[in-house]
Amino acid sequence: AFVAGKASGVIRAAYVDKDNKVDTDTYGTSIGGILKYESADWNGLKLGAAAYVSQKIHPATGEDTKSTTDLFAADRKSYAYMGEAYLDYTINGFNLRVGRQLIDTPFADTDDIRMHPNSFEAAIATYSGIENTTLIGGYVTRFAGYDSGSDISKFKRFAGEESQGVAVVGIVNESVENLTLQAWYYSIDKLANAFYGDATYAIAFSETVGLELVGQYANFSEENDAFDENTGLYNIASNVDGNVYGIGANVTLDMLTLGAAYNKASNDQGKTISNGFGGGPYLTSMEEVTIAGYEDAKGYQLSAELDMAKAGVEGLSFTALYGSFKSTPSNMKIKEIDLIATYEVNEALNAEVSYAMIDDKNKNTFDNAGTQDDGGYDRFLVRLNYNF
Repeated sequence: AFVAGKASGVIRAAYVDKDNKVDTDTYGTSIGGILKYESADWNGLKLGAAAYVSQKIHPATGEDTKSTTDLFAADRKSYAYMGEAYLDYTINGFNLRVGRQLIDTPFADTDDIRMHPNSFEAAIATYSGIENTTLIGGYVTRFAGYDSGSDISKFKRFAGEESQGVAVVGIVNESVENLTLQAWYYSIDKLANAFYGDATYAIAFSETVGLELVGQYANFSEENDAFDENTGLYNIASNVDGNVYGIGANVTLDMLTLGAAYNKASNDQGKTISNGFGGGPYLTSMEEVTIAGYEDAKGYQLSAELDMAKAGVEGLSFTALYGSFKSTPSNMKIKEIDLIATYEVNEALNAEVSYAMIDDKNKNTFDNAGTQDDGGYDRFLVRLNYNF
């Protein structure tokens, strides 16, 4: 099994520049990626491991105050860690994977938007032996990556060091033609119990014209035994509590796809909803801003995507998104515009460029030395990927 194993990975170069309305502008250039080995199957068993590396190129030592932590460790230096290390067992439609691994669920996902995806320490079981249905269940203890906190290269618990982890169960069903349903439940120690469900229905009017409709719902019930790392207090309310509603539609007209989405969160006073442990599942989520973290937040998004393959340029696409977010109790109003271009040269090589413009309309969402200030900024990102 080891002799017949396979090495794979991605070599990635990334550049990020963030121009802040307040505080120091930051930037950085890094090269690295993922080097992975997975053994061949032996009686249903496989072993896998992957090293995640980000080698700082710029800015140089001595300019660390300008270095972005988007690509580097908390000390603004290069990092390397074992992002994946797992035992995988498969038999008769049943799969069990234990160890550090990639997970894609609504409230725990890879969200691969910088140098590396989020990865998780978990035991996850999947059963696909029922026609058109997949069952998922497991337990997750820690995760690392861009969404994990201040030091992206360190595995951390989800709700402070006192948290034991997250129990998760889910079901995905495609029994009805063109309709996909999914439902998930998460028990997040020291934070909240969460439910998420959505339905996606696709209608093809012709080979070039189609419509996709999406509805989603989420509910959070707060835990009252949370730990506040800032105060050192135990057995307090986590304040993650409320409901989220969402609807969306995408219309495809030959090479053009137009989209619209709306989310609304409903909370008691002082409560908010969460993205979970990743990018979050909400239909209005932009490159930078989501409805998470604000009381009674509302968001809508308009999008347009142009697939240039039908114009003779295979692998090239352009996307523009406009998002608006508002919370009256938090006195928050944010607008975001995203411009994205991706080009897949071939199966191995691809490039992506994105530019995000965040306008803090009320100039009060950025906590600068204890005071509220203008949280607006422009963020430019370039990534080159070579897969092997």
